[in-house]
Amino acid sequence: MGNIYHGVLEGFADRLTESKTSWFDFTPEFAKEAVENTLNEWAASYGDTILYSSARNVYMIRRMKRILYRTVMTLQKQLRRGSFLPDDAEVSFTRVQDLTEEEKLTLMGRIDRVDVAKDEDHVYVKIVDYKSGDRAFDFAALYYGLQLQLVVYLNEAMEDQKSRHPDKEIVPAGILYYRMADPLVEECGEDEEHIRAQIQEQLRAVGLVNEEEDVLRLMDKESTGRSDVIPVEWKKDGTLSSRSQTLSRERLEALSDYVDRKITGIGAQILRGQISLNPYEMGAQSACTYCEYKNVCGFDRQIPGMDMRRLDELTDDEIFERISEEREGES
Repeated sequence: MGNIYHGVLEGFADRLTESKTSWFDFTPEFAKEAVENTLNEWAASYGDTILYSSARNVYMIRRMKRILYRTVMTLQKQLRRGSFLPDDAEVSFTRVQDLTEEEKLTLMGRIDRVDVAKDEDHVYVKIVDYKSGDRAFDFAALYYGLQLQLVVYLNEAMEDQKSRHPDKEIVPAGILYYRMADPLVEECGEDEEHIRAQIQEQLRAVGLVNEEEDVLRLMDKESTGRSDVIPVEWKKDGTLSSRSQTLSRERLEALSDYVDRKITGIGAQILRGQISLNPYEMGAQSACTYCEYKNVCGFDRQIPGMDMRRLDELTDDEIFERISEEREGES
């Protein structure tokens, strides 16, 4: 389903381009027709028409159409609330990173969407990653090298913008997950507009955004309390609530540097042949819970010497303190 969602959204963006229509001004009728036609094309060709092989799968197609239609309409509404424009979608990249003079790491990826906002002196960059399941940004997971994807994408997108706009300052604005879903809300007699607002709030993006007020208003120029577009909440005095998922620009840049160093370290471990069984455990999470290979890897806690790698649960400040100390230790 995830592959199909991504493919249909890419096809939807192509249809926008072909019709000379933008994300800001397509109509609900256009969205419904474009989603339906693109998904029908995918369903007819995907896996030798396996998606039409049972009544269950045919129902699943109908459900995907509903979710994808809601997705494109919600994405449009979120974009209209700010000043960012989708600059590129489904961006494949390959980056070669030096490990030593003789050794190199080739890093490949595919960015779902890159949004930018520009003024006379700056280009602001935001990454949006589509997910078909629940996903939240976890600082500790990033620190331990378990969730590097979004920051890697941001780094790549910023390098691309630097090459396009060498005369401007490139500013990290945010890294966001958008969950493709069709949430249910309790009606409780409310009017239709209130119900739509509840659904919109459940579909707001999660992740991290630059805490500078000017940058926040480029993403949401209307909200005064809890934003239903980005993971931010303003208090009555105009300051940010502690529930806001924001970082200073300095800390965003520190994360960027840290992830580059982390990837270099992982690459060096791969080249040294480090393939030991070393699953982690952090809080209630475990690397083995959803692992596809747990039946064949041979890890068994009943075997002497085989223990889970216990990771500390750290506060945000503790993480950045460690990142700062590690950076100073390497310099």
